[in-house]
Amino acid sequence: MKVVLASVSTAQPLTPQMRFLSLGYIHASAIGDPVIKAGTEIVHLFWDPSLLSLPEIAEAIAAEEPDLVGFTCYTWNAPEIFKICKELKDILPGVLIILGGPEVSYHYEKLLERHACIDYIGVGEGEHTFREFLRALVENRTQDIVGIAGLAQRRDGKPYLPAARLFEKELDKFPSPYITGVLDVCDIRGGANYQTVRGCPFVCTFCDYGRNQPYFEFSIERVTAEFKLFKKMDARILFNTDPTFNYSRKRAEAILQLGIDLDIKAVHWFEVFPTLVNDDLVKLVQDSHLSFIGCGIQTCTPQTMKNIRRVWNPEKVAPILDKLRHRKNIILSYEIIMGLPGDTVQDYKDTMSWTYSREPADIKSFNLAILPRTPLEKEVEKWDIEYDPNVYHEVVSTGTMNRQDVMVGRAINDWHTLLQNVFFRLYKATGMPAGDMIERWAWMVYKAGYHDQILSLRLHEIKGDLIEDLADLWERFVAELCAERGLADISKPFRDLLRYHFSRLSRTWVSTFFGHARDIFFNENYPELHQVYSVTETNLLPQDGTDRGEIPAFGADVYQRYFSYDMRDLFPCNTLEEIVAVRPKNMDYVFFMRPDTGAGCAVAIDERSHRFVELVDGRMSLAEISEAMAQGQALTAFAPRIHASMKSIGLFERPSFLKKHEPGDVTWQRRLSEAKRA
Repeated sequence: MKVVLASVSTAQPLTPQMRFLSLGYIHASAIGDPVIKAGTEIVHLFWDPSLLSLPEIAEAIAAEEPDLVGFTCYTWNAPEIFKICKELKDILPGVLIILGGPEVSYHYEKLLERHACIDYIGVGEGEHTFREFLRALVENRTQDIVGIAGLAQRRDGKPYLPAARLFEKELDKFPSPYITGVLDVCDIRGGANYQTVRGCPFVCTFCDYGRNQPYFEFSIERVTAEFKLFKKMDARILFNTDPTFNYSRKRAEAILQLGIDLDIKAVHWFEVFPTLVNDDLVKLVQDSHLSFIGCGIQTCTPQTMKNIRRVWNPEKVAPILDKLRHRKNIILSYEIIMGLPGDTVQDYKDTMSWTYSREPADIKSFNLAILPRTPLEKEVEKWDIEYDPNVYHEVVSTGTMNRQDVMVGRAINDWHTLLQNVFFRLYKATGMPAGDMIERWAWMVYKAGYHDQILSLRLHEIKGDLIEDLADLWERFVAELCAERGLADISKPFRDLLRYHFSRLSRTWVSTFFGHARDIFFNENYPELHQVYSVTETNLLPQDGTDRGEIPAFGADVYQRYFSYDMRDLFPCNTLEEIVAVRPKNMDYVFFMRPDTGAGCAVAIDERSHRFVELVDGRMSLAEISEAMAQGQALTAFAPRIHASMKSIGLFERPSFLKKHEPGDVTWQRRLSEAKRA
């Protein structure tokens, strides 16, 4: 029997592991049964809808010739999965499809009625349910399936759930996906998702992150065993999926100390509740290798806090959180939500402005989604909330934000996400409240007719002409802002900052890992993070005997732009005085995609290296390039030296994923072709 577990989701720059941890757990639990292990072949694969169309994903799954396919559904991937299931059934009518996850668990009746292509839905915790289901299939005991607790199905053509599945109290009974070997550190990102608890004791009305199950913990011994394995596997990021990492302060401190004691050189990513952050946690984070700390602010409006049952005091919390900012081994991220019941547009802008004033390394802004089985889902009439259940459950209007208000809030979030580090510099230079500044820019873009380009910008499908058009608009925006506030005109350096930012993004895969392009995703201006290289005459490497027959290979075609400022001078600037002090300097930059990481980078070139770069297209050998340069009366002696310099920064490396995946893998073939067409 062939089983395919399918992780389907668009990989974002902050995605550490491509295969879902939940599917890893049911996989590990299933093969713990000797009958299942002997009678099945289980493969766990992932597909990215930004790289393959949904019919192509269905075809790729069908090509595995499965008898059973399992998907995990979340708010962000469920619409795509429903479409894939229909396509898959058209190709393989006899295949069985089972879904699980919070998006489908709570409304299984409605979904089984609406989607004939779905055969089963796991309701609640899935390890025991899936193992019993698979065992019955392997032993051909189909008559027993109707009695499996937690397995929603059809009986006499109607949705039917035999019984609720009780939650497992002793979490260590679930085999570790990593220790059993069914999950590995992601070969693309170097990341691993792991959990130390299940369930959440908090009662925030908008959230379903563990709230509908009791709180249980894995043992520290189990966590230690996984951490030792992560160390051995050279993990570069450990993403903790616990709803609130510091709910148990002593447990959180023990896990942080474990990472320190084992000397794990990885990003440790976790979510904290702001009022539970104390000096002991701060000290351990400061002593850790590198931490990404997500802090759910959500709103700064006192009444709205009460409405969503997430009350905290900004005046008390801010001084503690401020101890974590401006540290090179800490990425402090605030999380805020637009559209919460009780918030107006101005309230949300005030929350945005407050988070900017705290100067974290990152701010995540979300549009409110009405998640299944949350208290807020039952309170939509109370708060006069309208939402779209077919488009990620996002709010359309609320009692305090009409449809236009919500559209304004979405535009603020869109532009903040796209230009966060540029807005941070402008906020620091001008002192204008960030929420008001971003709204003003959003209206300016809308009136100029570019609002519809947001989706392309978000996916990094950015054309050169669009960058220049937005740069013209941005220069006028900054000039007007400076004039109104009586400040020195910094519109021209900010024009170059925006052009540079979008030029880098246009050469960055949407699925590249943030560690390779941290300076364009976060508000950190440390020069050592800045990926600008140089192959100018003054810093060419000495000739090193490089093979003249080697074929250079960029990750994608190069993108050349002239600048009035050197980004290496401008990038570290924070204040108005620092920006004004930067002198103009005519620069020529070539933007490219690092083929080993997918990160957009830039190379400063001069007159001698310019001709060489123009000729590097992935098809000509170095000898052919040297000959072409000679015909153009260029100095061929510089070619090997420029080549060596470029090779040292990875320009000519073959993409690492081509070494780790079979040549026939359609996902990676598509990914490479997409990159070359970018």
